[in-house]
Amino acid sequence: MKPALTDALLFQLGWFACVAGGNRGALLSVAIVLPLQAVLVPRMPREWIAALGMACAGLLVDLGWQALGVLRFERAPVGVVPPWLALVWLLFALALGRSLAWLQGRVLLAAVAGAVAGPLSYLAGLGLGAARSDLPSWQLALLMAASWSLLLPALAACARRAGPAPGAVPAQ
Repeated sequence: MKPALTDALLFQLGWFACVAGGNRGALLSVAIVLPLQAVLVPRMPREWIAALGMACAGLLVDLGWQALGVLRFERAPVGVVPPWLALVWLLFALALGRSLAWLQGRVLLAAVAGAVAGPLSYLAGLGLGAARSDLPSWQLALLMAASWSLLLPALAACARRAGPAPGAVPAQ
């Protein structure tokens, strides 16, 4: 199977396990999905390091939403992210280097994709009980669309600088 397709499947599996399963799902993802990522989707060490940095940036955005009272994560006090959320961000950052690499260098496309897919992801997470918000869904979607239209192009640019061309197999 091609690395980009494998990466997309592993990202979706990990996202669902974490969002629907919470911290237990995150443990499953760490035990299964991340080792499969390492073996089936070869990456250079700098890509892993960049993914960690991008995940931290994403977590800061979610911490901001949490501090503003826009999002609440179950059993997580303000200023603390649940482990499952950290893993979702890491998996997403890894996907930006492979299965979502088509966004790299396409700022407008990444902005539109972020404005559409970002809110859908958060609304799906709310529907699965991963977080709560007191805002009506349409207001939350507008906030997420605005932030993701900026965040996704920035993260795609970071992924582009960090890794090889999509589909390239890193040196062993």
